[in-house]
Amino acid sequence: MLSGALLLTAVFAALAVVTAAGSGGWRLGALLVTWAAFGATCSMVLRPTGRLIRRAAPPQERTSAFAAQFSLSHSCWLLTYPLAGWLGAAAGLQAAGPALGAIALLAALLALRLWPSSAAASIKHEHQDLDEGHPHLCGARRMPTGWRQSHDFVPDRLHAHP
Repeated sequence: MLSGALLLTAVFAALAVVTAAGSGGWRLGALLVTWAAFGATCSMVLRPTGRLIRRAAPPQERTSAFAAQFSLSHSCWLLTYPLAGWLGAAAGLQAAGPALGAIALLAALLALRLWPSSAAASIKHEHQDLDEGHPHLCGARRMPTGWRQSHDFVPDRLHAHP
C-alpha cells in the first residue's frame, strides 16, 4: 500500500509532464499509459485495505473499523475531487498534477510515520495467565514464565495491540 502511495506521486508528475507538452502524436499514448499507471497505483493502495482492517481489528470491532475506513476515505475524496477540478480549471492540469502528487506524497509520509512499525504479521509472545488446556495454546511451548508461541497478530482479548 505504501509503495502504491509513493508511486502515485510519480504518476502525478508524469501526468503533469504529458499535459505540459505542447503537441505531438505521442501524447495520447503517454496519457493512456499514465492513466493505466494511475489505476494500478490506486489499486495498490486500495485493494489490501480489507486485509489490513481484518488484521488490525478484533472481530467484534471490524464492522466499526470498516465503517470508519469508508468514512475516512470518502471524506478525503470529498476534499480532493473538488480540489482537482478547481485546480485543473483555474491553473491547468500542469499545476493540478504536482499539487495532487504532493498530497499523495504527504499522505504516504503520514502513513509511514503514524502506522506502528511493530505491527508485524507474526508475533512471538508469552501467555502467563492461560491454563494448559486453553484452545489458544495449541502449538505453544511451556516455559518457566508461561506459554511461548508465535502466530499472526490479531488484536483480541488475549492480545493487546503491540
